Amino acid sequence: MVRSNRIRSTYQRRVLDWLADGGGTVTEVSNALSIRVPHASAALKQLRESGDVVRDDASLRGSRYRLSSKGLNRLEADGLARLNELVRWPPPPGAAGIVLGREGSMLLLGYASRPAGPLLGLPERPMDEESGVLIDSNGNEGESNNWRWAVQRGDGPVWWDIETMRKSTAPNEPSPMTLNAWMERPKVIGIIRARLLDEDSPWPLGVGSWFSPLPSGFWPDLPQALRDGEVSIGHAGNSGPLVSPRGGIHAKLGRRIDRSVIANSIGNNALVIADGDLIGLPLAHLPYAILRHWLKLNHPRLSPMSIEERFTKLVSDIKSNSSNSLTRKVLNDFPGRKWSEQFNNLIDTRSISERGGEAALLFSLEEGELPIVVDWRWGHVKSLDRLVNDSRCRIIIGESVDLDLPFKLTSGNGQGKFNLEMHGRLRLPISVAHEAKMPVDWMPPQSPEEIVRGKSVTVRNAENELEALWLAIQLESGDDVWADKHETQYPLASWIATTESNHSARWRRIGGILDPKWADLANLNEFDDSDLADLATVDDSALSILIERIRSNPFATLSTRITEPSVATAILLSREWIEEMPDVIDVWLSQPLRAGDVLRHNWNKPEISRLVEACMHHKMLYENQNLDREEMLAIMEDVHHSLWKSKASLWLSVCLSSSMGRAALSMLDLPWPALLWDQGLKSDELVLVHHMPEGVGKDSLLDVLDGVSAFEQEMNPPIGRSHPFACWLFQETVPILPIETKHNLDVHIELHRRLQQ
Repeated sequence: MVRSNRIRSTYQRRVLDWLADGGGTVTEVSNALSIRVPHASAALKQLRESGDVVRDDASLRGSRYRLSSKGLNRLEADGLARLNELVRWPPPPGAAGIVLGREGSMLLLGYASRPAGPLLGLPERPMDEESGVLIDSNGNEGESNNWRWAVQRGDGPVWWDIETMRKSTAPNEPSPMTLNAWMERPKVIGIIRARLLDEDSPWPLGVGSWFSPLPSGFWPDLPQALRDGEVSIGHAGNSGPLVSPRGGIHAKLGRRIDRSVIANSIGNNALVIADGDLIGLPLAHLPYAILRHWLKLNHPRLSPMSIEERFTKLVSDIKSNSSNSLTRKVLNDFPGRKWSEQFNNLIDTRSISERGGEAALLFSLEEGELPIVVDWRWGHVKSLDRLVNDSRCRIIIGESVDLDLPFKLTSGNGQGKFNLEMHGRLRLPISVAHEAKMPVDWMPPQSPEEIVRGKSVTVRNAENELEALWLAIQLESGDDVWADKHETQYPLASWIATTESNHSARWRRIGGILDPKWADLANLNEFDDSDLADLATVDDSALSILIERIRSNPFATLSTRITEPSVATAILLSREWIEEMPDVIDVWLSQPLRAGDVLRHNWNKPEISRLVEACMHHKMLYENQNLDREEMLAIMEDVHHSLWKSKASLWLSVCLSSSMGRAALSMLDLPWPALLWDQGLKSDELVLVHHMPEGVGKDSLLDVLDGVSAFEQEMNPPIGRSHPFACWLFQETVPILPIETKHNLDVHIELHRRLQQ
């Protein structure tokens, strides 16, 4: 809880309020607040002695003063005291807020409901405190014709419970706004420090005046200096009127994305000097005329005639690829750049030096007529000062220079958010809607995992397939209208741009012409049974969902005619959930999905004699044919080991007897200890394992040999290769081992089975 104590000194209150927006010297305080220097100095001295402000420098002259945490608390306490004195609950019906304090254009406002944003609409006349301006349940709004803008200072309202005088949370807005709902709303007020945008025009509302909310959809005019410019840079606040500053802007932007947003949004109908990557354009040729100004920078004392002679010779040498000291200097300042007689109002500064950049700037000033937009990544040069004083200067983007322009643009919180700073530290939040341009070297994603979504809500129509994919990916949550327009010509882009709720319907139309991997963009659980069954024939994750769906409600599936191989697969893998198995074998054989799992799951069932037609190696094993070594190895590789475990020792002996067989065994990843521990093998039968090539198969068989040898020698076995306890399978008992493992799972399971015997 903050102690409520008013700041009685007008000077001190005004100084504290001004310093809350940043530090300043005595002279700056005096000029900003229009008070005499001795009064400003005295107020700062008193505030420093009370601990409300601190001085950065030890010396008095030119030192800067800043607000301390104690000073911030004192400002907050002053606002709370004013709130306590002026607010009587309830507010007039429909009131937006009350004026708690004002000093010229500086305002302290108390809001009874959430303000729409950092840009605050304020009326020219106060409310009638008895009748108010009530917005009824039909949405009819009170009359108000004259409005102006104020801009929020600081981070936003601080909400206070007016009964307990403690900080609270913002109220939830009742809907509809009836009189009863208004009267029963929480007793909280949000305090905001604000500033009028138009400081020259008086505002008639006094302290203690309640004011109504800005009518929905109504936008007061911005001050003339913010609406008379040639081009708009964005919306005031979040979605307010467009801001078109009259005068040049210095954009002190460090983040590349912010520079790109501004360069793209303000570069229309202008001569742009910028890194082409920022605006998504391919590397452009430079106009030869830049070299004339480059020569002037290199030879400032030469006469115009001499410069022109050298320029003509230099252009001729470049066209003929001649190499001399001058063309090499050109290569040094413009490495890798090509030249042209043509000029399309863009000077791409990629890779050029500071001197090259200044030459481009001089070319724009002396030979161009359009407004100039510059992205300046170098230090200060004289030509920048010339541009600052030129009426064609629209914006200079540069973090490393200080320029005297009417407006300054800085980064805000979040993409597309900026602050436009004007004279007197007045900051207007700006929102810039920007659709990023496709980078020149952009490569489309090859799978859903490679997609990195943008933040756009809408995008333009595409002109080619690559651009369509780029635009679709920029949509944060999709756009079904855009996807509908591009479905026929660019189906993959249309699918990427589809919203989650329409994935199923879109896939039904175009899924057949897309690679099944793109189905992973959708929530397959939202697909209906028919669409899921179609997709499951080509997408294994869809098949897994289909299996779970059939197991949870088998009757729904069995009550219909089964024609999809995916449904037949799900049924054959779900015997335990089905009381009476339908005959789906022919349907499954038409496209035997998950053949190994299906055959293993149904190996001892009557249907297996038909099912094995799906796989030659399963059929050979089932029919117990006389097999040669190659066929044994093929079955080992293709058929799950649980189905041929009884033949494991015999087949191993046959395969170990030849070099080809040993080479093949070395490459097969099989859990040999789990297959052979109960086969009664002797170590003499396994000596040829040492002659196998290195490989995962040899490691597993060496575990068998070590286990058998240890058992024969009545010794504890060594640590295994496929599993630390693999060799213990050949002992009478196995030790207690952990539940989980990162080693061979089949061996681990077999060890636990032995523990339970």
